[in-house]
Amino acid sequence: MIERLKKFFRADTSEIISAYFDGEKIFIARLTEKFETAEIDADGAEIEQLAEKISRVCRQRGWKTSLVGFCLREAEAVTFQTEVANVPEKEIPALVKSWALAQTGAGAAFSFAKVGEELWMETVPRAKVEEFSSAFEKFNMNLRGLSVMPVDMLSKISPFDRTEFITEVVRDRKSPNLLSGRGGVWNWKKISLVVAAIFFIAIFIGSAKLFLDYSAASNKLDAAKSSIDDLREDLALKENLDATVAELRKINQLAAQIEIKPNFNLLVNLGKIVSGDVHLTEIRVEENTLELKGVANNSDAVKSYLSRVKNSVVKSARLESSAESDDGEIIFVIRANLK
Repeated sequence: MIERLKKFFRADTSEIISAYFDGEKIFIARLTEKFETAEIDADGAEIEQLAEKISRVCRQRGWKTSLVGFCLREAEAVTFQTEVANVPEKEIPALVKSWALAQTGAGAAFSFAKVGEELWMETVPRAKVEEFSSAFEKFNMNLRGLSVMPVDMLSKISPFDRTEFITEVVRDRKSPNLLSGRGGVWNWKKISLVVAAIFFIAIFIGSAKLFLDYSAASNKLDAAKSSIDDLREDLALKENLDATVAELRKINQLAAQIEIKPNFNLLVNLGKIVSGDVHLTEIRVEENTLELKGVANNSDAVKSYLSRVKNSVVKSARLESSAESDDGEIIFVIRANLK
């Protein structure tokens, strides 16, 4: 009975729209009983322009936009992948939150996925998530999935593989999803109508019986209220994703006992020295080697950042490579030996 109720109150996932923008073209897919695709030019488009173009394609083709997912490019988020074999499951959300705050600051939006002993983390400024949500909402699209494809899935994939990935995130509520705290796939319209109907029936029954049998009416009202409470619990209407203060305090104690401590402290130190003219796009720690990839406004910013890494994080840091992109930014790689 409970499973039938859950199925009834879930949003219809029989049709999902997903999209990916590679900087030049938007790749749009529609998943029903089959997988339909569309591809349009959008060179240099901003977020609102992307939303408008996606909306236009859906309207022209008669596609519903009640469930939409968007896959970000790797450079649009800070990501990190590491082993967490010795970290208790209940401590992982707090660990990820601490990492995200170090990378993106107090306004961090973050998500993670754990597969086996590997943990994939991603974070972006919360303002960027709000910008995506507002833009899609403006064009009557219900954005329910926003994520970056994990690195171990990026080998030889097409843009439509990315749309398929974000489709699975939306349909099955999989992680990582930067919008995981925004209502999931519940059909709130149905829930509101049913709860209102139950409340109305309870009041009607109570009012009618009041003149005949006050005791019987009170029992029916209590039963109706109990049914509403049970329904709220069974549907699990809200999931709390914020770590508590107590969990955050446990991070330092945990770091003293597990193998992740050196890397975790290193991440925190890296977060402290990031400035507005430098943006890290990838952090990788393999055995005794640290690799940082990022973009900077100019070469002086790269030199200044390298100096801060040497002074505050690891003395052996060196500039492995740097190159100027088409838009004038400096793409750089810094490597360091940790021992």
